[in-house]
Amino acid sequence: MWQDNIERYAKEHGISLDRAKHFQCTGEHLVAHSEGGSASRKNIVAACLFCNRGRHQRKNPPSPKEYGHLVQKRLEKGAWNSHLL
Repeated sequence: MWQDNIERYAKEHGISLDRAKHFQCTGEHLVAHSEGGSASRKNIVAACLFCNRGRHQRKNPPSPKEYGHLVQKRLEKGAWNSHLL
């Protein structure tokens, strides 16, 4: 993920600026504000923009624990967001 310099990130990973936009570092609320989640450290984790938007746009967003398992499973396969690169 990148926080300050999209151009450097895109160059380092050999991707276009359009693709690099998906990897901007954002704060993901594990429990959304609309579901009573707080802005505390325990409820916010780093997530790329793509994941942050996608998780809550699902009809039935996975729980934080379920989403964590999904992320771990994909990381173990080396497949997390590889379609964006």
